[in-house]
Amino acid sequence: MNVLVIGGSGLFGRKTVLHMLKEKEIDKVVSMDMAPPTEWFMKTIEKYKNKFAYFRGNVSEFEDCLNCMKMHKIDRVVNWAFIMVAGNVAVDPRLITKVNVMGMSNAFEAAKLMGANRVVYASSETVYGPQDMYGDREVTEEDQTNPTHSYAVCKKYAEILAADYSQQFGMKFTGVRPTIGYGHGGRSPAQYWSDMPSFAALGKSYTMETDGKNLTSLVSADDLGRFTTLLIKAPASPHPVYNVGGPPQTPRDLAAAIKKYIPDAKIAFGKKGMPPRGGLPWLVSMKHAIEDFGFECAPIAESVLLHLNDARTEAGLPPIKAKK
Repeated sequence: MNVLVIGGSGLFGRKTVLHMLKEKEIDKVVSMDMAPPTEWFMKTIEKYKNKFAYFRGNVSEFEDCLNCMKMHKIDRVVNWAFIMVAGNVAVDPRLITKVNVMGMSNAFEAAKLMGANRVVYASSETVYGPQDMYGDREVTEEDQTNPTHSYAVCKKYAEILAADYSQQFGMKFTGVRPTIGYGHGGRSPAQYWSDMPSFAALGKSYTMETDGKNLTSLVSADDLGRFTTLLIKAPASPHPVYNVGGPPQTPRDLAAAIKKYIPDAKIAFGKKGMPPRGGLPWLVSMKHAIEDFGFECAPIAESVLLHLNDARTEAGLPPIKAKK
């Protein structure tokens, strides 16, 4: 089994590569991205380097997808390539369309032409719209979606496109709807989830202007790597899309998890409050992932330890050992 991970140098992509390399059933994992893998990441996969290959390619260029799949005889595809759009951050609308729409289309069409009939791709919890639409209950995959910005619309379109390919060509697609993702080197509108542990790992102080009491459903990059690996190894999935996100957490919960390993971590919070609800869903059901694949997100303390040690690996520092 040769698997292509498009966007393999990104936060979710590199963890997907790592977890797939550990699987005996997978013979080769190819990362296609414009940016090569970092030195610190290569250290983490040293044991599996003979199964790994990097291909410099742009998902918005159809020929790059085709060339990579042909060169490495790819038979399964994961697409984690996307441009995140949220808040007031200005991003070129045409670039968003090229990567988030045409890039997904290219990945699907190249997979079809090259006979890679098993595809796992990135959707998002943003397709649901705000938590307020659903009240104080968990959002499920059966709920009607309500994408309200370009990124969310692109993700919903990817789901529609996947259904078309599945119906017309018999391909096996699975979409993953992550909640707020975090990990070392992560980049998102809620940057503090990724930065707080990375700063603490290096002995740097971290201060939030807000009180740190806002609730969010989190999913670590390692959680996504593990679940995507389960999905790509399966010939198909009972459901077309899966929510992936743990129970509600606050930044203060994250700080407490960090201090389990670094008791003297300098983390401070301000007095400014944030809305306790609204915005993205923070109550998310993972019933289908649990029932179909026996998968649950790891406890936040376990994920934080991996996060801390990734930051320390990049800095050349020894890892922190788990406390018994």
